[in-house]
Amino acid sequence: MKKVLILLIAFLPTITWAQQDFQLTEESQVSLVTCGPGEELYEAFGHTAIRISDSNLGLDVVYNYGTFDFDQPNFYWNFVQGRLLYMVAANRYSNFIRAYQYYNRSVREQFLDLTLTQKQALFDKLLWNAKKENRDYLYDYFFDNCSTRPRDVIQDALVGGIEFDSTFLGVERLSIRELTDIYMLKQQPWGDLGIDLCLGSIIDQPATAAQYMYLPEELEKAFDNASILRDGVKIPLVKEKQLTFEAAQVVTKKSWFFPQIVFVAFLLFSAVFITIFRAANRSTRIFDGLVFMLFSFIGWNALFLWFITDHYSADYNWNILWSLPTNAIFGFALLKKNRPKWTRHYALFLIALYVGMLVGWNYIPQLLHHSLKFVVLLHLFLAVGVFRESAMTKKPI
Repeated sequence: MKKVLILLIAFLPTITWAQQDFQLTEESQVSLVTCGPGEELYEAFGHTAIRISDSNLGLDVVYNYGTFDFDQPNFYWNFVQGRLLYMVAANRYSNFIRAYQYYNRSVREQFLDLTLTQKQALFDKLLWNAKKENRDYLYDYFFDNCSTRPRDVIQDALVGGIEFDSTFLGVERLSIRELTDIYMLKQQPWGDLGIDLCLGSIIDQPATAAQYMYLPEELEKAFDNASILRDGVKIPLVKEKQLTFEAAQVVTKKSWFFPQIVFVAFLLFSAVFITIFRAANRSTRIFDGLVFMLFSFIGWNALFLWFITDHYSADYNWNILWSLPTNAIFGFALLKKNRPKWTRHYALFLIALYVGMLVGWNYIPQLLHHSLKFVVLLHLFLAVGVFRESAMTKKPI
């Protein structure tokens, strides 16, 4: 609760700034503020904001595109549907920096080499954008977020725009999923699994230089390698960098609770459990049925995100291959004492499917989470058992 209150204070919009007209002076400065990742899932990628300061006016404000209103109509349904409105808010810099210091998140600033006219143009655009009737935008976590918005508003405000030199990225471009893994795989392993289950092959293509910038730290690198044109001469966009706050190193305790370890343990437990039961001529139909039914909900969720919502990045999700929605019907049929004949044929289909997936794992056009191999192995093990049991009885059981 304390954390929520501090964040509310830090990001409380200062509406008066959005309603006044300021004429900046030569003492004014514009900087891109990059904040390091935090411990929570929603903090894992860091944050970006734009700071406008002018000592002659007593002005020091941060424009933050990462806020939203819990009171907006149908908030939770809009979130599920991918239609959640975010907004830009003007915040006091002192409150902003205090919150990041409190939560031990680094803050770096890049002061931009802009003329007074360019600073004023950017500030006017931010003031207009922060008005109530203009502040909302349809958020997309990769293509239109709190990092890409500051880039776009700065780009739009500068006559001639910004020229980004992307050669520092190298030839081998990572995909959006691979970039996400850098921040999530070790720090948020279950969050990383959730992303890999929900999002499809759209984010497995090599990312463009612009797409890299959905990450605040990648945007920071891009600004370091950016230039603008002044009087016919190309000059660096960033004139000075400053480490405003350096987060202290925190030693985190190593945990065994990772998806791969949990899934391996569940696979081994299942193998031992089923082997013992079958050796004792006892039925495992309830266990078999529940496993197929429960994991099929991942497939149903993938279908929902793909066809029902506006989550563009959830399209073409190949996780449906192993978590077939039809497995729910198969699992329900396995619960019956008199198992239908078609379950034997379906089990044979699953065996072929899962063997094919494991053999061609690296050729699937989507980078599936590495831990899911053990879930597929479990499904294969159960499908083989169902097929063998059906073949031995030669009649419905």
